[in-house]
Amino acid sequence: MTNPSYTRPVIKGVKCAETLPRGFALALEGGGTRGFFSAGVMDAFLKESVMFPYIVGVSAGCANALSYVAGQYGRNREIAERYVCRHEYVSKRNLLKYGSLFGYDYIFKTIPNRHIFWDREMFEACPARFLTGATDCVRGETVWFEKEDVDGEFTASRASCSVPFAAKPVKFKGMTLLDGGILAPIPIEKSLEDGNSFHVIVLTRNKGYVKPPFKGKIISKLFYGKYPKLREALLNRHEVYNRQSALCEELEKSGRALIIRPEKPLEFDRTGNDSEKLLRLYDEGEREGLRALKVLRGLRRRER
Repeated sequence: MTNPSYTRPVIKGVKCAETLPRGFALALEGGGTRGFFSAGVMDAFLKESVMFPYIVGVSAGCANALSYVAGQYGRNREIAERYVCRHEYVSKRNLLKYGSLFGYDYIFKTIPNRHIFWDREMFEACPARFLTGATDCVRGETVWFEKEDVDGEFTASRASCSVPFAAKPVKFKGMTLLDGGILAPIPIEKSLEDGNSFHVIVLTRNKGYVKPPFKGKIISKLFYGKYPKLREALLNRHEVYNRQSALCEELEKSGRALIIRPEKPLEFDRTGNDSEKLLRLYDEGEREGLRALKVLRGLRRRER
């Protein structure tokens, strides 16, 4: 970014005073604009100056975590309040004009370059390992990108946020990519695979939610006829989600995880853009994040 002119006060990143010990992981579900709950949770961590050494997210989870890793408290709240309500952010107009419900150029170019500064310097200085998941359409597998892969176009984040049927696939590093939430909607298995011992899992669905089967076999073939493994993944998506959700519950029962999620079913779907509702969701996330930190600190004191 060269000599940007911001329409809002610049929110500079700050270094967190407390980095949790190695083995503590933050796993972030996606969910479109439901992800502003997660944004509130992460701002609670910033408010208390707490950084996780390992952060893994998909879709909106990884996109909102960009501000967390950069230490920019309140940045995502500003976006929810002032920009998500605009048709450039999410609308059927975008779908007709650009082939995507979400305006990714607006989200990943216009907002950070013109409206709300994103602190790359602090993002890169943060010691946390930050992973972004996206789905390889050809292989039907999740691909994980490291913090160093976050380029000036936020290509990995765009790929992870590219919702099937509502966004075009993204080309990156020789791959054709879509939504990271197809095969890793709750990226807990990746966190376990990487050897973490305790997981704070931020979900955007209430307790008891069960994902129903996807009934779009015909439309899947119409859209993704040349990607048979992707189509298979889409048809099995509900099984993956429900399995990963059950795994989170098991980990919490065994004392290896702490789940943070909305208390009640949300009032809107993943494309909801009512600013007042989004701010209530964000504020709920911040409250739940502060509550979770008390629990987490209590667990650490008992371990000592």
